[in-house]
Amino acid sequence: MIVEDEALIAMDLEMTLEDLGAEVVCKASSAPEAVRLARQHLPDCVTMDINIHGDRDGVSAAIELFQMLGIRSIFVSAYGNPETRERATAANPVGWISKPFSEVDLKRALEEFSNTL
Repeated sequence: MIVEDEALIAMDLEMTLEDLGAEVVCKASSAPEAVRLARQHLPDCVTMDINIHGDRDGVSAAIELFQMLGIRSIFVSAYGNPETRERATAANPVGWISKPFSEVDLKRALEEFSNTL
């Protein structure tokens, strides 16, 4: 699952994930949409932007997804300051990738996730 409110970045993420062999089951651009779609599709993992549309950020969505459904996130964001990272520990993130992301970083994060299964 991809949670990203910039359409071009979401498309790039989707193409890169599929090139790496992952199946993208859905995309969301806000926290409420992410939670609703995650309940419906039950993805194994989420790539989560932090600064997304709406009154909630990606960290709060990731925490809810982990606490409610056990779904972990790979944060893909330009916002990785220490305070944000500390708050995000409640989501048990797989990892952090800075934007602009690279295929190598995404592949490494997916391998990290696979190793925790």
